[in-house]
Amino acid sequence: MSVDDYLDLYNYAKQLGDAQWQADLLTSLKNFKNMTEAEIREQKVREMWLRFDHINANLLELFDKLRTGGDDNQARAWRERVWELKLERISLAKELQDKYIHLRH
Repeated sequence: MSVDDYLDLYNYAKQLGDAQWQADLLTSLKNFKNMTEAEIREQKVREMWLRFDHINANLLELFDKLRTGGDDNQARAWRERVWELKLERISLAKELQDKYIHLRH
């Protein structure tokens, strides 16, 4: 059911004067909202893990390029990109850690 369905039923219960049904519907609405927020948080965490995996794949590719060589300008650019990706990965890891702490509470 959607939020609108719950609200329609709540209004109907109010018209009938059924306070218990209204209370039950309010509880269901609150649970529905909480589940939705939890699902949103979980989706954000999944997206962060996908970004983390993408960063690791990019780092592996750059390390491979550095190992096989290139001219000095290319190698410098690759090392700079490695540094940027490492910093981004550290920041993302901290965000993930915070998300997991909040998901458990």
